[in-house]
Amino acid sequence: MTSYGRMEGKVAIITGAASGIGGAASLLFAREGAKVVMADLSAEGLEAVKNRIVEQGGTASAKQTDVSDENQVKGLITLTMLQISKSRKTTGVRK
Repeated sequence: MTSYGRMEGKVAIITGAASGIGGAASLLFAREGAKVVMADLSAEGLEAVKNRIVEQGGTASAKQTDVSDENQVKGLITLTMLQISKSRKTTGVRK
């Protein structure tokens, strides 16, 4: 994956990530160096996009999420916080 590094060290949540604009945004953010946390109703679509990102050398997590369900969104935020924690440990950033 060719990275320009504009999002290096960042973690991005992208909803609707299984296809269309959300899928394209996930690929772009990963290409720019972000660790991408993807959410969508389609588990199959999420896995397909996640696999593309990983195959191209990026970092992505996928969580089937209905963003109209508060508990599911909380689970997505928990996953994202884990990604941020991992990101800080590997880059040495502390806050």
